[in-house]
Amino acid sequence: MKLIVFDIDGTLSNTKPVDDLCFIKAFKSVFNIDLAEVDWTSLQNVTDWGITEEIIEQSWNRRPSTEEFEKMKKQFINNLEEERISNPNSFNEVPGANAFFNHLKNHPNYTVGLATGAWKASALIKLSAIGIDTTGIPFSNSDFHQTRTAICLHTIEQAKVKYGKPFEEIIYLGDGEWDYHTCKKLNIRFIGIEVDGNGILKKLGAEAVFENYLNLGEIINIIESPLQK
Repeated sequence: MKLIVFDIDGTLSNTKPVDDLCFIKAFKSVFNIDLAEVDWTSLQNVTDWGITEEIIEQSWNRRPSTEEFEKMKKQFINNLEEERISNPNSFNEVPGANAFFNHLKNHPNYTVGLATGAWKASALIKLSAIGIDTTGIPFSNSDFHQTRTAICLHTIEQAKVKYGKPFEEIIYLGDGEWDYHTCKKLNIRFIGIEVDGNGILKKLGAEAVFENYLNLGEIINIIESPLQK
């Protein structure tokens, strides 16, 4: 059995623009810091926890308090919920994502997991919007860990405990540069999803990159291709 781990924003849900908008608005409201001009790819940990902590450390020379973290999370979630009501078209799936995810989840040769840099509550809003149920699925997020590496490993460990044995192979699907670098660090295979087809992942060295999941057979062929030694 192979374990297929999915990122969420930009990988399953086409929600990066609205997610960024709501996060920036919450940060401005809670900390009075404008993130609009920040190059998030330059940060050490591009996760909700990591971004919040790193920006506050840079700006205020201290870590945010527990109360500040909770206030930021609450405001961010409120922003997302308001946007989902007022702009539901901002919460779409990457074309074919739901069908592909469920195909793997229900297939005897695969199992699936979720590993996202988002906080859990925000991830669930976006997954619910595209009809993906997380019940029983190994799932780690920024509530548990600050780094992408730790988040991914947490999902993998949950899956190993659930099935009681190692996997034939672990494959990660993601859309960000940080996803690619995490896979290189963990020595697991990476499949890129680029909804806008900007070519960044190919430039980094990703061998398999898709704009959507509509050609299910082609992606399955990549998943089924022989392990690279």
